[in-house]
Amino acid sequence: MDYKGRIIGKSITEIYFRTFYEEELHLGDILVALDEERNLPFYLRIVDVSYGVEATDPDWASRTAGNMMLLDRQNESYQFQEKERRLFKIGKCVPLGYVKNNLFKKPKTIPEHFSRVRTPNNEDFLFLKKYMGDVEVGSLRSGEDILDFKIGISGELFPYHIGIFATTGMGKSNLMKVLASSVLESGKYGMLILDPHGEYYDGGGDPKHKGLVDHPLAKDRLRVYSSRDLKGPYNKLKISSKEIEIKDVRHIYGFTQAQVEALYAMAHHFGRDWLEGVKKSSIQELAMSLSSGGAFFESTIGVIQRRAEQILRLPFVHGDPQVSITLNVINDLNLGKVVLIDTSNMSEQEELLISAVLARAVFSRNREAYQDPAKFKKILPTLIVMEEAQRVLSQKGESDINIFAQVSREGRKFKTGLCAITQQPKLIDEELLSQFNTLFILGLADERDRNILKSSAKQD
Repeated sequence: MDYKGRIIGKSITEIYFRTFYEEELHLGDILVALDEERNLPFYLRIVDVSYGVEATDPDWASRTAGNMMLLDRQNESYQFQEKERRLFKIGKCVPLGYVKNNLFKKPKTIPEHFSRVRTPNNEDFLFLKKYMGDVEVGSLRSGEDILDFKIGISGELFPYHIGIFATTGMGKSNLMKVLASSVLESGKYGMLILDPHGEYYDGGGDPKHKGLVDHPLAKDRLRVYSSRDLKGPYNKLKISSKEIEIKDVRHIYGFTQAQVEALYAMAHHFGRDWLEGVKKSSIQELAMSLSSGGAFFESTIGVIQRRAEQILRLPFVHGDPQVSITLNVINDLNLGKVVLIDTSNMSEQEELLISAVLARAVFSRNREAYQDPAKFKKILPTLIVMEEAQRVLSQKGESDINIFAQVSREGRKFKTGLCAITQQPKLIDEELLSQFNTLFILGLADERDRNILKSSAKQD
């Protein structure tokens, strides 16, 4: 029924109402209390449900239960007098706010005594329409019920960053698929999805689950690049060795200070061909070439050379600058398409390398366009989606070499946002986490994770 009961107390931080004995209340239910004197609807959310009895004797409930138990042993039934009036439930609510002149206001006052409490209808949420964006994420939920009211975020706010936080099985990937599908339908924003688990293309190979390739607009607005063979349409994942910068290599390997200095000396000497140059030169030749900037031990140069050779042996790294997906990725993003990078058969180092190269290319393109207002105006807001984001946004990371940390700090200025997906937000640097404007919290078991998000939220 729509009518739930009436308010019986208590304060501006918690409101109690009495409802009927037979009424079902659920945690999370959104209810409306109407202040008829001021014609103000107050929005409440149930946070606890308790028993209520109408009796002058405080021990009546305990004594009555004892009488019932005695009759239970004798296989007899207990007869209540005025059961529906004497027994009831009490809902404890937190006030969410109220609507005045079609504006939603924070709960800085309380509704009148004994205000009616009822379930909301669609008209009660019309004031939210102006806050809803064009990228749909789902429907409004009230307790156990799904309401017929669509919820969306504004794609124009992608550069202000999004966080999706939940433990395994709580719906992170499903939410991301919904977001990506909405972007496909919109065609007004770019989205680069870096997928290390192979969950987004075809539902992870589970025939019961749908992937982005099943979307009706996938043929025109979805571009897929993969290092593994896929059943549907896709392109092979390739980048040029000339696109790999020193910062990208430092991001996946640990280097001593001497090795870092040698790396930059090599980049200065060889330019964009530094990987090929290091590989083709002998250690002695490299030592001679770099001697003008200071002497480096051959062991230092040897470590760098071995790692350069490892990178150049990767199947997706090509020496020809023309053999690269980067330019196509950038063009597709600026046409309002979703670009999916499936790295599910790669090692973590390989996946992080290609993710860093592509993210840096997108960010650099937008930053360069910023210098020309006419050109920058045509750049679409772009969102870079990173799974297991704690790996690249951790408190232990070197933010000066980390493109993802740079996007978190500077991206909004250049229409480039980051969507960080993780099970452990507590591992993300707090300063970086505070940059995220939109948070989706689907379920976190660790109290430390919940507390870190609460302390970073723009609104408590």
